[in-house]
Formats: sequence, C-alpha cells, structure tokens
Amino acid sequence: MFIYLVGDKMSNIPERLIDDESRKHLQERFQNEMKNDVTVDLFVGSDNADYVEFTEKVLTELSEIDSRIKVNKFDISSDEAKARNLETSPSLTIGWDKGYKVEYWGAPAGYETGGLIESLLFVSNEASGLSQSTLETLDYLDKEVKLYSFVTPTCPYCPQSAVLNHKLAIAKKGLVRSICVEANENMELSQKFAVSSVPQQNINDDTESTTVGVQPESSYIDQVLSYGSTKYEELKKIKEEKELKAAELVDNPDYPVQLTDATFNAAVNKYPFIVVDCWAEWCSPCKMIAPIVDDLSKEKQGEIVFGKLDTDHNPAISNQFGIRSIPTLMVFKNGEKVGQIVGAKPKAALLKEIEAFK
Repeated sequence: MFIYLVGDKMSNIPERLIDDESRKHLQERFQNEMKNDVTVDLFVGSDNADYVEFTEKVLTELSEIDSRIKVNKFDISSDEAKARNLETSPSLTIGWDKGYKVEYWGAPAGYETGGLIESLLFVSNEASGLSQSTLETLDYLDKEVKLYSFVTPTCPYCPQSAVLNHKLAIAKKGLVRSICVEANENMELSQKFAVSSVPQQNINDDTESTTVGVQPESSYIDQVLSYGSTKYEELKKIKEEKELKAAELVDNPDYPVQLTDATFNAAVNKYPFIVVDCWAEWCSPCKMIAPIVDDLSKEKQGEIVFGKLDTDHNPAISNQFGIRSIPTLMVFKNGEKVGQIVGAKPKAALLKEIEAFK
C-alpha cells in the first residue's frame, strides 16, 4: 500500500497519499465489498501536526474514493472527545453512530493503514468475519471489556492484532471496546504497560494481562472471555468436553477427528480412507478451508473420515511427512499415504481431488 515514514517520524508527506494503482484497487474493493455507509469521527488538536496531517489526508482520500465513507472532524478538547475518553491527537472512531467501539489512538500510518481499510469494511458490513464456532464461543461474553493493541507503523504483524480486536468489537457491539494504540504517540500509556515489543495486547487496563506478538485466535479469545464472561468456568468445562469427544477415534464420525502426534498412527490405521487436514491457528487459508472440511465430514460420513492436525502443536508428525506448507491435506488408504493436496480450494474441486485417490 503506501507508507511515508522515516523511523518513527512522518517525512515528506506528498499532496496525494494514494497512488492511481492503489486508488483503482481500493475503488474496486469498496464497490464489491462495502454494503453500508461507515462513519469515521476524527479528533484532532494542535499536537502532533504531521500525524494529524497524514490522518486527515488518508481519510479524505478514502472518502473521495467511496462517498459512503463519511468523515466528521472534532476538536480533541470537545465534549464529544471527552464523552469517548479520547485525549490523543489524532484519534478516530469507526461506526460510533451504530454503537461500535472501534478506535485508533494515534495516526493509522504505515502498515496500520491496511488494517484501517479492513476495519472500515467490517464495520460497513456490520459483520466481523469471524468463524461460526468463534461467534458461538463469544455468546458467553456478557461483560464489558476494553482491549488494547499496541502497535507501531513499521511493524508488519501489528495490523493482525488490531484487526482481531476490532472484529471482536464488531461481533459484540457495545460490549467490546477495541483500541489500536500507536505506542510512540502514547508514551505514558506505553510505559504503564511496559511496552517493549509490538504488537502487544492488554485487557481491561490489567498489566498482568499482557501478551506479546500475534496471538492464536482461540487462545486469545479464551483470555478475553476470562475477563468478559460470568460463565467462563462453565465455558471451560464445555470446551474440554468437546475437545475430548473430538479426539476420540469413534466409528464413522460426522466431524473432523482432532489428531495429535500420539493418536495419528492409530487413526490412519483404524479408518480405511482418511483425509488429514494439516493446519495452524495463524494460517488464513487454513481458516478458509476449515468450514469445507466440516461440511464434507457430514456429507461423506461413512465414506471418508476427516482428521485435523495442528502442525504447531504436533511437530513430530509434521516433520515425519515433511509438511512445509499449509493447509496440506494428506490422504491415507488402508494405513498408507496415497497422496496430498496443498492449498485452499473450492469445495467441489477439493472433493474431486480427494475422491481421485480412492
């Protein structure tokens, strides 16, 4: 996309931030993916003039690309800012008028500009993009939580952290407040949470909640629920029971069997025809193929058994079969590997390739 940074300073901000090629790409994305108007409220003051200029420019240009992006400007000392507990100039909120609490404290510059665009789309569509299983887990969230994601513009991993928090704020409108904090522009807060590496996540102003680096979605949401659910212990018990059931090598399962280094060999020897989905929590294509594997497990019950192997937590099998790219689906017939399929594919194409190994 477009990054105008030298170290931690803005430098030589051009008259136009978004070049023609990027403008055309964004115009197509907005036309194809944006459903509703989305309001961005920008709060500025006299401090951090370069960052304010950048933020105003990028929002203006995005609204010029698609008029459904509505930008309002307020003073950081205004009653509006005080009502939202905003002090950093610049700060912005997305979809506040619809009840969403998606915020940026500091300029969404560098890699964070891409995260801003993704967040605009999610709020416009009023959909988080989270999986159905994640949304079902989030049903247990019944208390307000505040999520910080500390970032810097030059960190390529930071947008993943911020956007995940924003997704939670969209999924649980009004209960989750997601704040993307530019660490260098918010030194007092960064010092409070001892930010030394980014991305860093914190929950409810609790310094003990710190996690550093992009977190696996399931474990991070579990941590959020430990702060935001009155039924957290009940949820833990249900989750443990589901995991135990999913790991059992039952006859003719209609769901993917959860495999480990310890159970893998028993599974491929038990089931005459089994397809093992090798995946990892951080892998976006893996998340694309997961619901397809779920569907095929039901549709092909009695013909094909599907298993799932988390490669991060089961290195022995991953190394044994040389899994270097995920998702990889390994196909076993009568205990012997007969083929593999690499990469996410549409459902019909994937099933055709699997059945070719029969």
